Amino acid sequence: MSEPQTRQQVVRRRWAASSLSVLASLLMVFWWATHTTRYEIDRTVTVTAPTSEKSAPEVYAPGYVPEVVYSEVRTPCRDRDPLKQAMFGDLHIHTALSGDAYADGTRVFPVDALRFARGEAIDLPAVAGQAPRQVQLTRPLDFAAVTDHSEALGEGHICRTPGAYPGYDSRACKVFRRGKDPGVRVFGVPRAGTRPRRVASVCGKDSADCEAAARIVWQNLIETTEAAYDRSGDCAFTSFLGYEYTRSPSGMHMHRNTIFKNASVPDYPGNYIDYPTLPSLLEKLENECRLGLEACDVLSIPHNSNLSSGNGFNPRSLEGFSPEDQEAHRLQRQSYDRIMELTQHKGTSECVNGVTDILGDQDEYCDIEAIRSLGRRVRAFDITVWIPRLYRQTLRECTDSDLDPRDNLYKGPCLSSRDFARGAWLEGLLEAEHGHTNPFKMGVIGSTDTHTGTGGNTAEADWPGHIAHEITLAGRLGRPGLGRHNRIEGNPGGLAGVWAVENSRDAIFQSLKRRETFATSGTRIEPRFFAGAFDDDLCGSDDWLATAYEKGVPMGAEIASHVLPGRFILQARRDSDPRAASLERLQIIKGWLDEQNQKRVLVTDVAVARRGGTDEMCAVYEDPDFDPERPAFYYLRAIEAPVRRWSSAQCISVDPENRPLVCQNLPEALVNEMAWTSPIWFTPESAAQTQ
Repeated sequence: MSEPQTRQQVVRRRWAASSLSVLASLLMVFWWATHTTRYEIDRTVTVTAPTSEKSAPEVYAPGYVPEVVYSEVRTPCRDRDPLKQAMFGDLHIHTALSGDAYADGTRVFPVDALRFARGEAIDLPAVAGQAPRQVQLTRPLDFAAVTDHSEALGEGHICRTPGAYPGYDSRACKVFRRGKDPGVRVFGVPRAGTRPRRVASVCGKDSADCEAAARIVWQNLIETTEAAYDRSGDCAFTSFLGYEYTRSPSGMHMHRNTIFKNASVPDYPGNYIDYPTLPSLLEKLENECRLGLEACDVLSIPHNSNLSSGNGFNPRSLEGFSPEDQEAHRLQRQSYDRIMELTQHKGTSECVNGVTDILGDQDEYCDIEAIRSLGRRVRAFDITVWIPRLYRQTLRECTDSDLDPRDNLYKGPCLSSRDFARGAWLEGLLEAEHGHTNPFKMGVIGSTDTHTGTGGNTAEADWPGHIAHEITLAGRLGRPGLGRHNRIEGNPGGLAGVWAVENSRDAIFQSLKRRETFATSGTRIEPRFFAGAFDDDLCGSDDWLATAYEKGVPMGAEIASHVLPGRFILQARRDSDPRAASLERLQIIKGWLDEQNQKRVLVTDVAVARRGGTDEMCAVYEDPDFDPERPAFYYLRAIEAPVRRWSSAQCISVDPENRPLVCQNLPEALVNEMAWTSPIWFTPESAAQTQ
């Protein structure tokens, strides 16, 4: 038995521990100071526009195309509908292959995540002192992609695999295996600056070990994804291969999910360390996939733009480059950014109230599940200068003074209308009006960004969290830490909606690329949206859908010159789950540039249900202010009746004596579940001829 410690010994031990902690912090500051030097973008680099046939506009031009050409060997689907079916999926799923998920406690791997998406039960991350808890979807997904962070695929494999590489015994790997915030930061911090780096003690000379390990993980992921794909005539489930490119200087989210059409893929995933700029990443995808492999095709999906601090859809990102290089990059984005993620676990990125560069009514629905809003106080950090900075700031609009001319990044953080889809679409109209290619002509999807492998798990009432430290109710109700955007701020996330002929890779990918897509906030609302020469009584016709395709264009398309513009059909069906709320209203949102090129927006209630809601809604709408000389876009927003937010619903469901203390002070909250379609664009004929 050891001798009891004296008070003096205890004080000395605590002083020593405190000193070590301070020393560790100083060493981290020193590391930051020596590794995050002021970075100036190289403006002499040439940007190459896409040249493959797969990148040509006529290949992916939206419209009615019921034919499906298989790019791989499979049995044709028995269930086919030329007028297309609503498919629901999740294209943003993390497992233990992601460094942050593993360090937080997730032990679910891709094989488990894809089983879950198909409807099987899997274990949630373990909670100390409690029996393992399983979770299962009430309805399987139609399609899914595991999109683990590509930047630490190799490091994670090395740290998880004893004896495979020398780096397993490094201090960094030991910190990683101990987990929690230090485990997340050990690989997260080195790539959080504008000059991302690998950890040499883990990766070895010239990062050779990490690259070799990443190739092993990538090959295993290919095999797992292939095994999950239903190639039979049942076409019950479609698995896509993907990864997340995680560009995050100073925590600003410029992340992208890379989704491949099939298993014909490059042998190494792109990452922020090897490809620190977006043009370099998209050029890699063009050269190694669309040009390099006959059957390969790929999309790069911007996600979570609400946390990009003005940088997600920044038209000045290549300022100082030649006009030819800037236009080449616009063409890159138009070709690869076919869709964006409108909503997910870390908030919704549709719109924001209070910005000064867009004229229009305040929109109450912009505030639902908004992580960031003007005037909100946030904690932030900046490690793009010599000394890292931690501070609090009230969010304000980004201005010219926030743009750093060295790297063309907005610093702050600040908030821009372009952090949100509506503002990005308007900025795209302005780019086209200036004679450039519109780089922001994107459709929409939703997804979860789950970090527990539970893709599609979006029910408010019994949502168990999407990060390991959210598994208990008290954990979900806690406040997020620095650099985290989850817990009480988070939500169950959304779903990716696709109108496709059948549930196969080629059919779904075709619709993704053609932008015949929609996003939901988690329920399975089915919205339809067309522009064309429609009669007022079309909703009452038995063949209204065939007529809509015949005489108009669907969501994601451009209004054709031969189609009478300014008339739309809006239709939606409620989620068939009895627990889902009824439909409350259909809205059309118009964005346009006026004669002074001022950005404008207008939200119009086209159909409002009587009290209690309805199961289905349909309406024909004509824009009374349509101007054939001004560019515009339109999209449909279908809104359900309000329900309790997960935080209120789950607090109320717990016996008062066992509720977490925070439940007592938690305001009751309601949310409206929604669905958003991809826009339909209108370009004046005179402008279209010059582009």
